[in-house]
Amino acid sequence: MFGIVELGLCVPPARMSASSISAASGVPIEFFTDKMQLASKPVAQGRRCVELALEAIDDLRARHPFASDSIDLLVYASTGLTDHALWSPAGKIQAAIGAKGAFCFELSNGCNSLNAALHVIKGLMLATSSYRRALLICADTLSSYVDHTDPGSKSLFNFADAASALLCDRYAPSLHVLSSAFATDGTYVDLYKLPRGASTIVTEPCTAEVSLHDQYLHYITRLVGQVLDEANLRARDIDYLFMNQGDQRVLREVLARFGLSESQSYLSFRDYGHLGSTDTALALADGLRTKRLRPGQRVVVVSSGVGFSWGASLIQV
Repeated sequence: MFGIVELGLCVPPARMSASSISAASGVPIEFFTDKMQLASKPVAQGRRCVELALEAIDDLRARHPFASDSIDLLVYASTGLTDHALWSPAGKIQAAIGAKGAFCFELSNGCNSLNAALHVIKGLMLATSSYRRALLICADTLSSYVDHTDPGSKSLFNFADAASALLCDRYAPSLHVLSSAFATDGTYVDLYKLPRGASTIVTEPCTAEVSLHDQYLHYITRLVGQVLDEANLRARDIDYLFMNQGDQRVLREVLARFGLSESQSYLSFRDYGHLGSTDTALALADGLRTKRLRPGQRVVVVSSGVGFSWGASLIQV
């Protein structure tokens, strides 16, 4: 059954502290300690996405060696803010690791990209019998697109840098992707954007009848329900729910809606900020490496991406 064989991570060692951002922006430190609950975050300090991606692949290989020529699909999933325009990071990685037989492409769905890519890869394997093994890369250097001196950008101050590498297989022994569900609502599509020629993300206020917070709760609740229904399961069958670390209030409300405790999730706001799609990869990797995740348990992985899109995947360990 299709699933994830192993995960590798690259979290840069350099840190940017909340106190330094507070001093640079003039935003009171209480915003970070009380609302954002951010102490510090990893930053790439000029290192490029592909460099982080290759380190994540090295970490993956240290845990589960694989031959480069065994890769049939190589997918680079990200926010779309890659090292260069009109350029293929997937192709660059293919050349670097020698995966010459792999079909390579990019997928961009904001920080929802890991979930979306898993769904696409699974579909391609079901449709094409010659595709057996895939390498899924998520890499973003989000902090480099934030103006940390601008108090108007404070909602982005948790944006951080990391990469993850997932080895997927048509016949994975565990971490089986049982079901997935997705939705998009463009009401807030212009809230965050990187204008052409600009170096940092800008925020554009949007007035809508439904708040973005309520949209998050609506779509996440709906999608979690869908993946459970597809697998003929109920909320009580969820052992863990992992979600992007963008809004801790949403995460806690979602957990409450499904009768789950914080101990059944992974909260990395304080020490990692928001790592894009790697948030949920970090949660999965931590669960596996600390033995919190045990065979047979069911994990719902929830994510969101600017635009806005949401996704949920039900994974059985």
